[in-house]
Amino acid sequence: MATAIDTKSENGVPVEKPDLSTVSLNDLIIGRKLQSPLYDEHGVLLLAAGATITQEIKQAIRNRGDMRVCISQHDALHVTLQPQLTCATSNRLVTFDSELTRKVDAIMDAGLLAVKNTGPAVKNDVVFLGRKGYDHDQRTRLIDQHERNGQALGTMMSEALHGNVMDGNVVATMAAEYLKEMTTDTDNVLCSAIDKFQDDDIAGRSLEVALLAMAIGIEMDLDSDNIRNLAMAGLVHDWGMMKVPAEIRNTQHRLNAVEMLEIKKHPIYSLELLQHVSALPRVVSVIAYQVHERFNGTGYPRGRCGTSIHPFARILQVADSFVGMTTPKYYRPPIMRYGAMECLVRQAKERAVDSQVVRALLKIQSLFPIGSYVTLSDGSVAQILRRNQDYYTQPIVARIQDAEGNAVDITAEENVIDLHEAEHLKVEQALPTPGSNEIPLSEDLYQASLAFVV
Repeated sequence: MATAIDTKSENGVPVEKPDLSTVSLNDLIIGRKLQSPLYDEHGVLLLAAGATITQEIKQAIRNRGDMRVCISQHDALHVTLQPQLTCATSNRLVTFDSELTRKVDAIMDAGLLAVKNTGPAVKNDVVFLGRKGYDHDQRTRLIDQHERNGQALGTMMSEALHGNVMDGNVVATMAAEYLKEMTTDTDNVLCSAIDKFQDDDIAGRSLEVALLAMAIGIEMDLDSDNIRNLAMAGLVHDWGMMKVPAEIRNTQHRLNAVEMLEIKKHPIYSLELLQHVSALPRVVSVIAYQVHERFNGTGYPRGRCGTSIHPFARILQVADSFVGMTTPKYYRPPIMRYGAMECLVRQAKERAVDSQVVRALLKIQSLFPIGSYVTLSDGSVAQILRRNQDYYTQPIVARIQDAEGNAVDITAEENVIDLHEAEHLKVEQALPTPGSNEIPLSEDLYQASLAFVV
C-alpha cells in the first residue's frame, strides 16, 4: 500500500517522504541495490540509498521486530516481487453439473472406493542405497522413457479431444514400467525427471507429477495395484487443461478471477475425456476429478474436504503443487525446490493439504529436495543426491565446490556425504539451481498458492 512518512531533516524540520510502499521484509531480494532509502513503518531510516540488500541486513531488521518496511515505489518494482504478483482471486466453486459428475460424486459419497492393500507394500522391495551414486545406464533408460512416454501421452490427449477411443492399457504399461524402476532406485527416477519438460507440456508435467506421487504412495505403504492406479491417475489427471483456452493457459500475467474460473473447469473436462479411454479402472477417473480439491474445503471443483476426497487425489494434489511451483510460468520464474517444500509444510499446518502426505513427501525428497543445491556449514556447496530415510533435514549430498569455490570431484568418496553421520556438517542454506532464475518463497507467493494462482 502507498504511504507517506514524516522524517526529520538535519535541522529538525519534519519532511514528508511521499510515494512509499509498505512491503514484507521477506520480499526483499538479496543482492538488489536500493535507489532510495528504506524505512520502518514508523519512519525510522533503516538503510540509505545505494545500499545493497544482504541476508545479514534482513536479519538485523528482523531482529528489531520489523516484518514490514517502507520503500519507494520505484524500488518496489526492482527489489521485491510483490508488484508482479498481485492478483484478484475468487473462491467461488464451479457450477458445471452433469449426469457424469453427479455419478462420480455419488460414488464418493457412498464410500464405494475405499483404499485397501490386497498385496504386500511395495516399500518392502525398495532398497536403501545410502551413499551410492546413480546408475548411468538406468538414468539413460529413464530419460528415454520420459521422452517416449511424454510423446505417447500427448498423442492420447489429442485423440481423446477428437472423441477417439484410447486404450487404457497404454498408461497401465507406463505405470508398471515406472514402478519397476522405482523399486530399483526411487531417487534416480525422481531426479531424472527434473527440468525435462516445459511449462506448456501438459503430458510431460503430468508424467512428472505421477512419478512424485508414486514415490509418496510407496512411502505410505501402498501395494503394487494401488501404486499403479495412483500412477495412471497422475498421468491423465490434467488432460482437461487442453480444453481451456490457450490464451488463459499461456497467459503472461497472473490469472484473474474470471480466468481462474475457466481453469477450475478443467477437472470436469478431464473426467469427460477419460470416458474415451478403455480398460481404465473406474477409480482413476474419480481421482483425476478430485486432484485439485483441498483438505480444508477450499479446492475445486466441488469444495470437498477431508476424507470426502479420495486418498490418492490427496497424494496427487501435493505432488501437483510441488511440480507446479518448481516449474517456470509465463508470468514468473520457478520457485526454489526448498521454497516449494517450505510452502507445502506451511499448507499442511493450515490443513490446506493432507499432513500425512506432506510427511511422506519429506521422507522421499528431504526438506532440501533431491537435485537442489545447498551450502554446508564448512562453506562448501553440495547437491542433494539422496534422501536419508527418516532424517529429512540431513540428506545425502554430493559436494561440488570447496569453501573457496573450486570445483571438486563429485564422485570422490570424501565428497559424497551422509549428513546424519557427518556430525561436523549441516546444511547452512538452500541455493537456487546454478544458471537458473529460481526465486525463494515469499509471503505473496505463499498466499497465491493458497488461492491456486501461484
